[in-house]
Formats: sequence, structure tokens, C-alpha cells
Amino acid sequence: MASSWTAFQDPVEHAFSLQVPVGWKITGGLYRFGPLDPRAMVDMVSPNGKTDIRFGDYHVPPYATLSATMRQLGWGEGHAYSPRNMAQQIVANYRPGWVFADLYGQGRFSSSCTRLILKSMRKADPVHQSGPHMTTTAGEVVYTCESPGGPQMAYVFAETQLTEIEGIGNWGVPWLYSFITPGDQAGDAMKTALHALASFAVNPQWEYRQFQINGEANQVIMQDFERNMAAIHADYERRSAAFESQSESWDRIIRGVDLTTDPVDGTKREVAMGTGGAHWINGVGNIITSPAQPGADYRKLNTVP
Repeated sequence: MASSWTAFQDPVEHAFSLQVPVGWKITGGLYRFGPLDPRAMVDMVSPNGKTDIRFGDYHVPPYATLSATMRQLGWGEGHAYSPRNMAQQIVANYRPGWVFADLYGQGRFSSSCTRLILKSMRKADPVHQSGPHMTTTAGEVVYTCESPGGPQMAYVFAETQLTEIEGIGNWGVPWLYSFITPGDQAGDAMKTALHALASFAVNPQWEYRQFQINGEANQVIMQDFERNMAAIHADYERRSAAFESQSESWDRIIRGVDLTTDPVDGTKREVAMGTGGAHWINGVGNIITSPAQPGADYRKLNTVP
């Protein structure tokens, strides 16, 4: 999809840079909602306007879990919370990465689609490691999108990270990327996204200034930062290695079929997903999808993950 690349740097605080495709419409940068609330977002739209790849999203705030004190004040999920005016948080209970990915995808893509259909949701390996008092989860979702411009595929990867100390919880979305594209260009869109992600780099000087604002500027923090950057690049290598099989899986999801293997002769067959349950085949080749064995002459087909 992208044949040549150029550098894009956050135009406001020079906080980060990454490579973007030449000829695409690039918008975004760092958006600051408080001293402790910087949010990055970059939108990349293809020259024909049909593919939109996004890293981060400034609409996604940091979150505070609903505490006993908040309940006593009559607060609920969705309440705005700005402790000492340092960040513009929203009160919300923690969502694992795959759950957040679906919630985000519905919000991001529903306005572009006359019908948005969730085709796949799965857990994924987090990009960043968990630390003390910390929970980190990740997941990805795939949708088909019916739109006036034709059928499209939409994708979201999200990592969420919760820190809890003495009953007080805060969580955020440190790694988020998504795209929407014509179904037959999904593989190219992912390749473009992964290439840009591999080039993503935070300016160490900016990061150090941010740590000073946090009141935590020390060598340990900088070492953690370097480990996080290494994790990002390792994640790119891992996802790139698995990309070809993932592309085949997406294609089957979009077409609504499972890939199966016959335990008797090893024959591979694409079978309509149906309404749920396993796939069964009898001696004359009739296939039924059912939670239970439909008859004594049917054997179960193995579904390829």
C-alpha cells in the first residue's frame, strides 16, 4: 500500500516521531489536557480516502475506578474527575484490553458504517509489562462494515493498564491503534500500520521533562522508558512474524467461514461458521454445525484457530 515513507514529528511539543507514507494525509500530534494528561494521536488517510489508520486517540482519557468515596458522593461511571486540575479523568471501572477494544471500535466506526458487525474478539499479548500493583491486558477485535462506499473491514488493538494502591485505582490505554479499509486491502493496511509502529519513537528529552512534571525524574524511570520502547519494537517483530496467518484468518472471518481439518484423512475444508457449535461430517460429506453430535455416523471436524 505504501511505497515510500517520510518522517512525521509531533508539531506541538516534539514529543514523538514516526514514519508515515508519502502522499497520505497526516494529522495529529500531542494534545495536552493537563500537566499529567498528554495524549498522542496520529491519523493517516490514504490518497483515495478509503483507508484510515489511527494511532492513539486524544478522545480517550485516563480513567479512575469507582471508589467507595466516589459512591458516597453520588458519583457513577461517566462522572468527570479532575484531581488538582492535573488531568481530565473519567470515572469508569477497569475494562480488559479486548473489552475496551470493542467499546472503542463501536464508537470509532459506527458513524462510518450503516451496519457494523463484530466478527472476532480475542485476547492478545500486552506490549508493556506489568509492574507492582499493576494489571496489564490486551486484545484485538475485527469487524465487517457495511457502508455506502462498499464493504469494509475495521480493526482495533488495545492495551489497558490498571494500577491499584490502597483501594484507589487508575487506568489508561497506553497502546491503541486501529484502522478501517476496504476488505480486500486489510492486509496492506496492517502492513502499513505495523511499519509505522515499528518506527515510533518518543523524544527522550520530552520524556525526561514529563517525568520532572510528575516529580519522578530519576534513573529508574528512564530505564523503564527504555524497556518500554524495546517492548514496542519487540511487539512489532512478533506481530509481523504472525502477519501472514493472521491475514488468512481475517479473510475467513470476513467471508464467514471456519477452516477445518478432517481427523481421518487430514482434508482441509472451509465451512460456514453457522450459529455456533462444532462442525460435523458424515461418510457422504454432509456437514452440520451443531453443539452436539447430530448422529452416530457423524465425526467432528477440527477447527483451525
